[in-house]
Amino acid sequence: MRISKFLSLFTVVFLTSSLAVAQCRDEGCGLVIRAKVAKIEVDRSDRDYVRFKIGLDVEFSNEGDRPIILFRPQDKSGYVLGGWHVYLEDEKKTRRSLLIEGYWQSVSGSEEYRDLAKKLDKKTPPSEYTLTLQPSEIWKSSGNVQLRFESKGPKYTCCVAWDEISTFPSKEFQMRITYELSPWNIEYFKPNLIRKLQKRWKGYGNVLVEKEKEGRFDHFRFSSEPISVDFSKATELQKP
Repeated sequence: MRISKFLSLFTVVFLTSSLAVAQCRDEGCGLVIRAKVAKIEVDRSDRDYVRFKIGLDVEFSNEGDRPIILFRPQDKSGYVLGGWHVYLEDEKKTRRSLLIEGYWQSVSGSEEYRDLAKKLDKKTPPSEYTLTLQPSEIWKSSGNVQLRFESKGPKYTCCVAWDEISTFPSKEFQMRITYELSPWNIEYFKPNLIRKLQKRWKGYGNVLVEKEKEGRFDHFRFSSEPISVDFSKATELQKP
């Protein structure tokens, strides 16, 4: 998969999940993403970085009152997890960012997306390539994220190096992850297809798109609720 890499000044935009409403009044339409840590490992083999590999149990929940139509992930590992934000929050809700990082997809004119565009360009949502979440329904998935902290610094990444984090009284922090839920590269072959499908399929549910389209493609990135991460529970990564 081709990806673009954004570090340092990368800004993660978090979208607030909506409660049940009479109509779809925001981009989320009632979608809520929750996750919990299933496994956490640490790799200290690089003297410049401390890396954590985190396995997640993820739930996509429809807490609105209309069905939500999601495009099924193209990759077996799930949706593109493009952004993550690790932070410390005190009792007054004052937040200190520890790590902000992201790796997003690049524009791709691969035959895979040409084929997918044809298969999605239908009168009704094709069940093989879409997933319809009914109100109160939950779809369970899994995910993986790798966090890379500079050992000392910080020099390059945002925001706090591990040598400072290791002095904190607690090693339990909060993390939000941001998914790309839209196969926007299909519009390389069929411009504006996703918004066309939103209108075409409105009788079946809400296709999630940005309120205002920015640029050539219809992206839809959505962030999870806070995830508790306890680094003190990490096991040493076993090398092959």
